Amino acid sequence: MGMLDSLDRRLLERLGENALQSSDRLAKQLNVSPSTIRRRMHRLNQSGVFRVSALMNPAEVGYPLVAVIAFDVAHDTIDAVTQSLAKRPEVKWIAITTGRYDVLVLACFRSNDELSEFLQKGLAGLDGIRDTETYICLQMKKGQYIQM
Repeated sequence: MGMLDSLDRRLLERLGENALQSSDRLAKQLNVSPSTIRRRMHRLNQSGVFRVSALMNPAEVGYPLVAVIAFDVAHDTIDAVTQSLAKRPEVKWIAITTGRYDVLVLACFRSNDELSEFLQKGLAGLDGIRDTETYICLQMKKGQYIQM
């Protein structure tokens, strides 16, 4: 898709605030017709600029423990490690990064025991992981809703 214009950007901003708004309401906010909003949303969705999904508060759906896990990984195994991690249901977000750690993961757990099992047994079979460091999220100040 080409460059986004001003209307696309304002529409995406409004959808980011509340994706359940009707096209009529969005049209009024943006001073365009509802059909323009529907066409724009369809085009933006089809081109992969955005998608609609449900985000949940992990604690409210039984996953009160959120952790960021940093991985030091052998460079020739980064793709294999991230592909394996992506298949794990606990893992909600993965990024290959620069800096001290090669991979960062956000994962949700029901308990400390579940986290411990993931770290000790779930990662045991992944070749290339040299080290990990786990950060428990005490409070989520922004982005507390996660695609579960």
